[in-house]
Amino acid sequence: MKLSAFAAFAFMLSLLPGCASKPTTPDWIAGDSARYNSAQYLIGRGQASAQEEAKDRARADVAKVFQVAVVASSEDMQRSKSDSTGAAPQYEEQASRHISTRTDQIIRGIQIAELWQDPATKSYYALAVLPRLQTAASLRQQISQLDEATGDHIEQSRKNSDLFLKIAAASLAVETEREHESLQKSLQIVDPTGRGTESKWNSAKLQSDLDELLKRVRIAPQVTADSTPGLAEVVAGALANAGFMIETGRNPDFVLQARMVLDDLGFQNGWDWQRGVLEVNLSEAATGRVRGTKRWTVKSSAPDKETAAKRALNQTDTILKQELRTAIIDMVNSH
Repeated sequence: MKLSAFAAFAFMLSLLPGCASKPTTPDWIAGDSARYNSAQYLIGRGQASAQEEAKDRARADVAKVFQVAVVASSEDMQRSKSDSTGAAPQYEEQASRHISTRTDQIIRGIQIAELWQDPATKSYYALAVLPRLQTAASLRQQISQLDEATGDHIEQSRKNSDLFLKIAAASLAVETEREHESLQKSLQIVDPTGRGTESKWNSAKLQSDLDELLKRVRIAPQVTADSTPGLAEVVAGALANAGFMIETGRNPDFVLQARMVLDDLGFQNGWDWQRGVLEVNLSEAATGRVRGTKRWTVKSSAPDKETAAKRALNQTDTILKQELRTAIIDMVNSH
């Protein structure tokens, strides 16, 4: 009888509002996660009214630390470019694409470990995690492969007798080392020690070796008579910017002939439109053998024809300064 009375009393207590069990808020909502500790995982949190949006925000919270590393690598490339004495690297764009691709691969490893909905606000909270050891092992493997590739490119540059092939291999060596430096930054983020792994190669030395090779190439710039006025100065400036030796005498190694004729497309909605095809052709001075051709489309507009033509020339200048070195190397390598 006493047992029945006690049971009844306990049942009544359970019905009281103050004694009802409350949902437990996960520890990671406002602090560290006991299950996914910072020594083993990189974690990110996301909050939103929709479940999928909360997950996306949590993934983005982890991904941003790697995106910062990509920005830092890009800044390093630009710093290298500005510090270079007359030979600005034109391959940083390719390296940036490779770096972004590798960063995307890291980000795809981010997992949603937990999801919780606040019963009061109905907001969703997501916890994203990235295992440190697993990610670090993958990065070290990629870095090792890049080191091996850099060594191969260096060896190819040393062995080749063709100057342009030497330059092409040296350019690839610099590019792969840029990738290494970016992955090293990512590895330092996930490595519990924060050290990562050192490169076998000196990027400054690789850049210096490439610059010296470029200075050995003597190129005479030429522009066709029917080209847009001002093109000759643009081409000469782009060659100097790329690090090649401009030959003004009679003994160049190569001749770079450029042509661009602008077509006036007329006025459209109060703007004058100009369009043309910029073409550069590289040939051996001694034999006349064509080593390659590259074309770009140029299009500009302005309230008047003269300004539109100037803008087209400025666009041409930008294109050549950004891409001429890579274009010349690619033209040679394709033949």
